[in-house]
Amino acid sequence: MFEGKTALVTGGSRGIGAAVVRRLGAAGAHVAINYAGSKEAAETLAAEIVAAGGKAFAVQADVSTLAGIESLFRACDAQFGGPPNLDFLINNAGVGRGGRDGTLKGAGEELYDELFAVNVKGPHFVTQAALPRLRDGGRIVNIGSMSGKVGQPFAAAYAMTKRAVQSLTFSTALAVAKRQITCNCIAPGAVATDFITALRETPGWDEATAKHTPMGRLGEPDDIAGAVMMLLGDDARWVTGQIIEASGGLAL
Repeated sequence: MFEGKTALVTGGSRGIGAAVVRRLGAAGAHVAINYAGSKEAAETLAAEIVAAGGKAFAVQADVSTLAGIESLFRACDAQFGGPPNLDFLINNAGVGRGGRDGTLKGAGEELYDELFAVNVKGPHFVTQAALPRLRDGGRIVNIGSMSGKVGQPFAAAYAMTKRAVQSLTFSTALAVAKRQITCNCIAPGAVATDFITALRETPGWDEATAKHTPMGRLGEPDDIAGAVMMLLGDDARWVTGQIIEASGGLAL
């Protein structure tokens, strides 16, 4: 399906990112698995894909800094060859409040700055660096959140970052349209990954969330990976600047 294609997945070692990496690897793409601190998980995932006959490599980089982004693309250029050398960019790296007070009343400056550095600055400058490397007809998919659509006083700053990702999606889609590159955003609902471990430790949280989701369950990483793959295929070549809600009907 994607033989001869190259892909970069930021935050690709765990959760939704890892599910996307597995799908891309199985489809024949050569995948760069970016990670910040999960070296063992990223290298194990790359080895899994190679053992199955695919092509993948792990690359450490902190995408909240320009220096980190520069090192990320140097590593990708070394593996993929000179630009243009990229077909798919998946901006997936992100952080949450991690059990810290993320309320509008209580969130501190350190948490606020961390959220915006990774969740907003990261995809902005990763996309900027990717633009001259993307081949015409390429794909950009940003992983956002339903938090960008609804008010969340318990996680106000996080929700703000996800609204910003939607705005970045719209602007990017217009910037690359004449090159037949699409840019879309997947907005997941609650997905069962370690990203929401702190929330799930609250007694009854899983059950309450499933009850308020029309499809009656939390999402799985592969649910989101499937939506990403849908946007990467040739049949989605006329779909751009869209927010695709993969939430089990949560917004209905």
